[in-house]
Amino acid sequence: MNKIIDLNIQEKVYKSKKSQLSILNNFKLEVYAGEKISIVGESGVGKTTLLNILGLLDVNYNGTYTLFGSLTDDLNASQLAQWRNQKIGFILQESALINSLTIEDNIKLPLLYAKSGEKYKSEDFENITNAIGIKSILKKKPLECSTGEKSRAVFARGVIMKPQLILCDEPTASLDVDNKERIVSLLFKMNQDFNTTIITATHDLEVANRHEKVIHLERRA
Repeated sequence: MNKIIDLNIQEKVYKSKKSQLSILNNFKLEVYAGEKISIVGESGVGKTTLLNILGLLDVNYNGTYTLFGSLTDDLNASQLAQWRNQKIGFILQESALINSLTIEDNIKLPLLYAKSGEKYKSEDFENITNAIGIKSILKKKPLECSTGEKSRAVFARGVIMKPQLILCDEPTASLDVDNKERIVSLLFKMNQDFNTTIITATHDLEVANRHEKVIHLERRA
């Protein structure tokens, strides 16, 4: 199997004027292409931080990270940006939609930054938006949509480029049972059809246990 992630974190520190918080101490993670992994643990143990590190959004930690066979310390800012756009799909809580754009334009935003549209086909957009039931809101703007509709739009934007790695932070938290199933089913279908690697941080143990491997993060003294 092809190892795509080899992460070794000695320590991640958050500093403020009055205190210092250390998380993910001596944390190691190896992930192989096509795996489905969930990350669980109480709030504050570092689930979102871990996703940010895996997605090259946070590089301020003590440790080493090899992604897709390359040491991330060797990548320049342009390469990091390109990988974040084309190789990694983000379905993160902070992924705010742009209120001045329609839902359709928000979803297609990653295509504007791609050097090539080879991976993208118009039917991909149709298939994704139909599968998660947001075709009726494509011409609306985010402020006209419900929280659940916006969550599904963020999901569509995260998978539109058919990335090799998809990172999800509580992707079903604001969804009802039917729409949660739509999201999980599409995520796992991409895994099956394209060998996409899935890493999901979630408090939903039912969703977590549907992944092949569950990683429990715990608070250390």
